[in-house]
Amino acid sequence: LLNSSFKLLKIFRLFRSLRLLKILKLVRYSKSITMICNVFKKQKETFITILVMAITYILVSALVIINVEPETFPTYFDALYWATISLTTVGYGDVYAVTTIGKIITMISSFLGIAVVALPAGIITSGLMDELSKSHDE
Repeated sequence: LLNSSFKLLKIFRLFRSLRLLKILKLVRYSKSITMICNVFKKQKETFITILVMAITYILVSALVIINVEPETFPTYFDALYWATISLTTVGYGDVYAVTTIGKIITMISSFLGIAVVALPAGIITSGLMDELSKSHDE
């Protein structure tokens, strides 16, 4: 008796999942989401370029910091972790540079990270403005 009740609950869960699919179907008819998708489609190459720049910067700065502070960053993965955290300007504080030159490299990394992280936001904003002006012209 109890087992059949659980099967009935699973069927209700399935119906709830199908309702989520309806919501996703409604997203297709949303003008705003269509505009955002158009921006990503049109600027795909630019986003890929920014992603390649960010990955290259992380790899290079990890190489620099591991050579400057081999005691602080014993493995390349530790240096990659530091570079990613510095690039995104999160700065958890669990891994950080100790020497003066390492701190200078960290400051440069954080400063350049702001620019790399801000680039996609500017591209999305300008693309949305273009899409809005097109929709107002039509």
